[in-house]
Amino acid sequence: MGLVLQKLSLQVNEEEQVIPSLSRLHLTSHTTAAVIDLVASWKEILTVTGGDEYIKGENDVFRIEKPGSTWSVKELKRAVSAVSEKLPTLVSVTGGDNQNGLPEESMKKPKTAEEEIAECVRYTAASVSDQILDYDKIAKVIVPHDQGLPSTREIPFHHEAFYANLNHYHNKLQNVGAAFGKYLMFGEVVTSTNSLLEKNPSLLRNLPNGFTMTAATQIAGRGRGGNVWIAPPGALMFSTVMHHPHAASQSAPVVFIQYLAALAIVQGIKGYAPGYEKIPVKLKWPNDIYAQLPGSSNNPVVKIGGILVNSSYSGSSYDLVCGIGLNLSNALPTTSLNLLASMQSPPLKAFTPEKLLASILAQFESLYITFCQAGFTRDMEGDYYDNWLHTDQIVTLETEGNVKARIKGITRDWGLLLAEELGWEDRTTGKIITLQSDSNSFDFFRGLVRRKV
Repeated sequence: MGLVLQKLSLQVNEEEQVIPSLSRLHLTSHTTAAVIDLVASWKEILTVTGGDEYIKGENDVFRIEKPGSTWSVKELKRAVSAVSEKLPTLVSVTGGDNQNGLPEESMKKPKTAEEEIAECVRYTAASVSDQILDYDKIAKVIVPHDQGLPSTREIPFHHEAFYANLNHYHNKLQNVGAAFGKYLMFGEVVTSTNSLLEKNPSLLRNLPNGFTMTAATQIAGRGRGGNVWIAPPGALMFSTVMHHPHAASQSAPVVFIQYLAALAIVQGIKGYAPGYEKIPVKLKWPNDIYAQLPGSSNNPVVKIGGILVNSSYSGSSYDLVCGIGLNLSNALPTTSLNLLASMQSPPLKAFTPEKLLASILAQFESLYITFCQAGFTRDMEGDYYDNWLHTDQIVTLETEGNVKARIKGITRDWGLLLAEELGWEDRTTGKIITLQSDSNSFDFFRGLVRRKV
């Protein structure tokens, strides 16, 4: 692969890049009492084994770290010993009759939560950094900060700055009883903020509206169509939990959440501070964030971010995980927001992840509150069109027999892409075509709306 890239005149890094180890997940809130209350609310989904508390999710196992302790090698060995005493039928991960280190008879019946936790703890203890790991089997450690906020000496995220800015933006937007960002979970290295939430519905259902997880590095980031990649430091990556009432789905359909998120990103960037309204960010239907590069005759656009919304239905609400990734301070040749800020005249100060995250979350909640009350309003529609790339764009619709059409907008009832068919000499035929975002992909540069695979 390296030789192919070199033949394309691309510079290839000769050094081997080691995938970093997963880090702890630091749970904080604006008050320590809120952290205590949230952890207490997990009582029904906690499993106690070997003296430790675990959440056995559908995809991941989470260990709740006790105050003042760390899961060191010594603690891991203690945990393995504890679960072995608890479940004497389990054998050592280095022995046994199969690759899971379990006797064959134990594989014939469904495992209990305790057995699955024990297996995960054993796998975590036996794993080493230079082997190929199944990260789903690594136990994730949640550290509830119920004695105060962590310092930047502990982790590379300034929690005090985040909560101070969050309070400022919520007050500015008059978000009464603000929930978005009230709880924050930060991990320096995680698999995927979306996956950790969406793939563990028992945990997801017990997280409050607006709960947000953010990370510096993702080793299994997710996009539309099942795309997975390693997201290095420099990006602002976060996922926010929303429990959208089923009763509101007629007047406020779930499909619009991706459009609200897109608007929140634009407004969060432009409302960051005076002068930042000049940052040339744009929206590509249905869920991509682009930027126009200044100083060029043809104003080229490049992708700087994306949105992924996962939805599941449980009882009376849709449980949503809205994931957002933005190029914030990535090094060249990647176009980042800080590069765009530096190119303004006069140059603007670099964005900080704490302040930008706070700004976007506050805008997101403000939009969502209005959306639940009044649906996708004319004001939202106007703001969306003011910032999108597709006004009167002529495209080829692959799903409609490759006919030509002119983009007219999105429908305000179900958020469908609205286009009018064109015939001879690009004259309208009178036929209106609507396209769903879930089954179509917009190739902006080729002017093609294709079937998503």
